[in-house]
Amino acid sequence: MPLAMPLIVKSEDLMEAYMIAPPCNPGENYTLDYLNDCLRINEIKIGILTDQLEQIIEKRLYGKKILVAKGAAPVDGKNGYFEYMFNTELNNKPVEREDGSVDYKNTKMIELVEPGQVIAVYHHATKGTNGYNLAAQFQLAKSGVELPPLRGTGFECMEDGVTYKATTGGKITEMNDRVNIFPVHELYGDVDLSTGNIDFNGDVIIHGNVREGMTVKCTGTVTVDKIVENATIDAKKGIVLRGGVLGSGGAQITSRGDIAALFIEYAHVRTEGNITADSFLDSHIYAGGHIHLNGKKGCIVGGTTHAVCGVSATAIGNDAGANTEVTVGVHRDVFRKMHLGHTAMVKNRQMLEKIEIGLRQLETMLVQQGLEIRQDPRYTALVKEKIRLSAEIAGQKEEENVQQQLLQSSMGATIEVVRDIYVGTKIGIDEQLLALPADQHTVAFRKRNGHIIMESIGYTTR
Repeated sequence: MPLAMPLIVKSEDLMEAYMIAPPCNPGENYTLDYLNDCLRINEIKIGILTDQLEQIIEKRLYGKKILVAKGAAPVDGKNGYFEYMFNTELNNKPVEREDGSVDYKNTKMIELVEPGQVIAVYHHATKGTNGYNLAAQFQLAKSGVELPPLRGTGFECMEDGVTYKATTGGKITEMNDRVNIFPVHELYGDVDLSTGNIDFNGDVIIHGNVREGMTVKCTGTVTVDKIVENATIDAKKGIVLRGGVLGSGGAQITSRGDIAALFIEYAHVRTEGNITADSFLDSHIYAGGHIHLNGKKGCIVGGTTHAVCGVSATAIGNDAGANTEVTVGVHRDVFRKMHLGHTAMVKNRQMLEKIEIGLRQLETMLVQQGLEIRQDPRYTALVKEKIRLSAEIAGQKEEENVQQQLLQSSMGATIEVVRDIYVGTKIGIDEQLLALPADQHTVAFRKRNGHIIMESIGYTTR
């Protein structure tokens, strides 16, 4: 008797086919050619899994549904890409060690490269692999897209067309597929009278101290490995003070970016960003973001500390009753400033409206008299005053928007104390200020229904 015809089951998308082979008579078995012919009769032209057919024959897999043919989906090629040989994600936040201390030595705000250093390697796009179904109908794959040459400054492409090397040393950055190497002022020693003050268009790295009376200013970041004494540091993009600040009451530290310092003592510090440190002592601190003092010490003793978005510390004040004030939210003076600014803007708008009416009336009168409008001194004076008032109103509106954003970011600001806060410490949120009547432990202060409340928080005492 002739061999039975296996049942072929195909998927709707013609990407898979299964075979169910009926049992053979004793002494008979299917052959590979026979099973292949059965598949071809069922219009299965490619993708046949010969090893599966052999299994059916060798193991007599009768009556079972066995996958015997499989198509292939198209695989698109990969786009070209640049592999950067430098750190593009810097760790500008200090890392807390297991013992509770904070590591400021590895805090980096910039990545440095040297001339001749490989900064990037380009990997070309790859072609795609076409797909097919069992009926030999092909599905075209997309090839990857090549990228244009690397854009930026301070580097060159090698003869191989894919390797890029720095032509100058300095700070390297990558943003929006553009790489730039900027100048860096690096000083292997102290900033003192022998070096003079530093005023640099870029980033500054100082491997020594900044001595008393000296000034370091830059448009980028400042990193100081050792102590900042009674000096001035002004960096637009951020500051790392690995050795801390020992200011003797006159140190001035200012930035628009984040500030990280081992400790800050007897200094004035102001930033629009966040501040991270191990301790504050008798200093006056302001941050437009958060202040974190969660290291092994993590303490604020004496002085005034204000953060718009919140403060977290291990301890605040001391058992000697140091005069310590910690506040969050919108500073009390801001509300008065906002009121005065809004009142002044309303007056300016009223004045501007009167000037515009006066201009229209003057124009009408001059036209009726047949006079040249722009040559009339009264008209010129009113136009100048209109321009002045319009500019002043625009500035007042911008300032009001900044203050409104400040109010928005300060909503929900809290003061968290992981361990101890001592009696006599003053706590403030927005316009409210209270003196702590007794020592407290592991608490948070927040504003609710217009009042400062104190809540227990779930920290474990160190």
